[in-house]
Amino acid sequence: MKMHIKNIILSACLAAASVTALVAQPMRATRPEYSLKIAEESKAANDYYTALVWYEKYYEATKDRAVAYEIAQLQLQLRDYVKAETWFSRVMQRDKKATGEVNPETLFYYAQVLKMNEKYDESILNFEDFLRDAKDSVKLILAKTEIEGARMAMKMKENTTLIVENAGSKINSPNNEYSPSVTPDGSTIYFTGFKSDKIITLDGKEGDYYAKVMKSSRNPRGLWAEPESVGGDINRNSANQGNVFVTTDGKVMYFTRIELNGNEVSKSTLFYATKQGEDWSPSKEVAGVNGNYIIKHPCVGEIYGKEVLFFSSNMESTVGGYDIFYANKTDDGTFGTPTNAGATINTVGDEETPYYRDGKLYFSSTGHPGIGGFDVFTSNWNGSTWTKPENMGKGINSSANDRYLNVDDDGSFYMVSNRPGGRSLKSKTCCEDIYILKKEPIKINLVATTTSLSKKPLSGVTYRFVEIIGGKPSPPDEQTGDSYRADLLAKKAYMIISSKPGYYSDTTEFNTVGITTTAAIEKKIVLKPLPIVSASLRATALNGTTPLSNVNFQLIETGSKKADVKTVDVYSSVLGINKIYLLVASKQGFTSDTVNFNTNDIKETTEIEKVLNLRPKTIIVKKNERIKIENLYYKLDKSAATEEEMDNFGLAQKSLDYVFDILTKYPDMTIELGSHTDAQGSDKYNLELSQKRATGVKKYLIAKGIDATRMAAKGYGETRLVNQCKNGVKCTDEEHKQNRRTEFRILSGPTTIEITEQQSATNN
Repeated sequence: MKMHIKNIILSACLAAASVTALVAQPMRATRPEYSLKIAEESKAANDYYTALVWYEKYYEATKDRAVAYEIAQLQLQLRDYVKAETWFSRVMQRDKKATGEVNPETLFYYAQVLKMNEKYDESILNFEDFLRDAKDSVKLILAKTEIEGARMAMKMKENTTLIVENAGSKINSPNNEYSPSVTPDGSTIYFTGFKSDKIITLDGKEGDYYAKVMKSSRNPRGLWAEPESVGGDINRNSANQGNVFVTTDGKVMYFTRIELNGNEVSKSTLFYATKQGEDWSPSKEVAGVNGNYIIKHPCVGEIYGKEVLFFSSNMESTVGGYDIFYANKTDDGTFGTPTNAGATINTVGDEETPYYRDGKLYFSSTGHPGIGGFDVFTSNWNGSTWTKPENMGKGINSSANDRYLNVDDDGSFYMVSNRPGGRSLKSKTCCEDIYILKKEPIKINLVATTTSLSKKPLSGVTYRFVEIIGGKPSPPDEQTGDSYRADLLAKKAYMIISSKPGYYSDTTEFNTVGITTTAAIEKKIVLKPLPIVSASLRATALNGTTPLSNVNFQLIETGSKKADVKTVDVYSSVLGINKIYLLVASKQGFTSDTVNFNTNDIKETTEIEKVLNLRPKTIIVKKNERIKIENLYYKLDKSAATEEEMDNFGLAQKSLDYVFDILTKYPDMTIELGSHTDAQGSDKYNLELSQKRATGVKKYLIAKGIDATRMAAKGYGETRLVNQCKNGVKCTDEEHKQNRRTEFRILSGPTTIEITEQQSATNN
């Protein structure tokens, strides 16, 4: 029957088609009887997409009339109305040719899809043919209702005052979206969806494919943000979350949790959760209404001055397939025994998706005269009974299914429809999208411009445009340019924050309360210049209390990653205002130091001074490990460690004194002083010269007070080169210089010593 088909359509798109291993086999090699077997097994498992594929394969090979009917039914269940019409027509033609008669049931469904395809004249004729021979009492009632609806559709005018908009790709996916529940101000929407771009195949690789309760909010320009799954334990990875409804105060969420048998809902249980801060409490079953039946589409309303919970169910007391029920809320917060909403509302068809607001019940039905499948109707509560339901007309209703209607404070409608033009996985009408239907709006345009005190227009101004909701600012829309433009809504409060470097920012608040006609709002903002201030940096580095020279300073502007690097004794730089900086000082042989600072609170010209502390690095030297003595540069053919025979004796003296300090620190240590030359000159000459230089270093240390027995002077000549510059190899003087060195190593005493890693003693 029709109401059963509608529920299958809903279920088919809410569930995913399971694909068995059989589907993976090559279809060309499949025998017809085997195709039929797979199709029947898939249909029995409520796997409609798979069943359709294999029935079509079987029909292609056999032209079996019975299978043509199965294909037609599956196309209707999967809501491909165009293909369903073709297949039902084919079944009728073949039946008439074979038997001279048409099965009344086939005629009923054919008339139905003609109506869904807006072929109202043909639909009426076929329903009338059905009525002449039909025996099914429920279908007889439905057929008469369908005829009345088709005639109404041909006379009904389109509602030109409504703007029908798809909610867009952020909200709608090619799969299905369900049950939009909108906050009264229209700023936030809750809904259920898969957010999948393809038919979900249960093949072990599907991952978390379950339907989730989602939430999205609009920015001040009316654009929806990317939906997010709501928090708490509402969304579980082991169950499909069904219909959702959030009370107008935002404090309670009702939703269903669904179990599926293939593409059919086998169980649907109603739960609720309460808002706790920014999250939701653990969910609980709604006491008093759940039972051994399907319950869906919860909504809070009021009857006889009491809060009630409306919902749709197929429990035993239904008039038709699914009826609308309500349950009174008791003093302890539970709900009483469900009550059928009555024959004025409920029919032999299906009544679903109730929504109550200000004494009016909105719902969708296949049993009242409609222009498509499910149409949306309204009925007013007069204090004791419901008024006769009224069809909400074209625009809101289409020739497809239209359900889950919500209304916000501005009178905009939010609903779900599988009308053509939405995002679909398969046919143009297979899947449901969320739509927003608005009355022709009052157009309120904002233009904001900014000038200086001299009235000169300012460019490059950053505008942050904010809607004030419930006294709190919403997420801002931020743009930088010469001006800011936006479309505003009536009865709203807004704020613009304007800023530009070098100027004080400005905050302008305004609202659109009382504006009833199209209007333009112009805001001229004036920014006052900041006082001209500057900041500079002067930085030095110390070793204890001793200033260090030739320090590497690196100044980094955080955020922009701009860096200035200099090797100087004293670092200086010009700084920006309202900036954050990182200053790093480093020097070979010393640990580095870092300091963070900013210029946020500077109101007058300021020089910032920073002192960084660098500590000498220490290394461990082992016995027989060679340590190079730096800066020992002799004049030509000279070998004594004296001012007369050395270049830059001051540097050399620091290095030699450093060796003296080490020998003093470790009095039981003996060392070898080893000198080396480059490969220039004869081997004999170089050996003699290196010996003289090693002896010269020893004499210097003896003169300082070191016992001669603690030092062995050894010349190695050119026998231990540190690079490739041997005899016959052409090298630069810088490369030869690497070999002209003096080293020391521990011969006896401590097995290890600790020294500072500086230029005067570097681990070689």
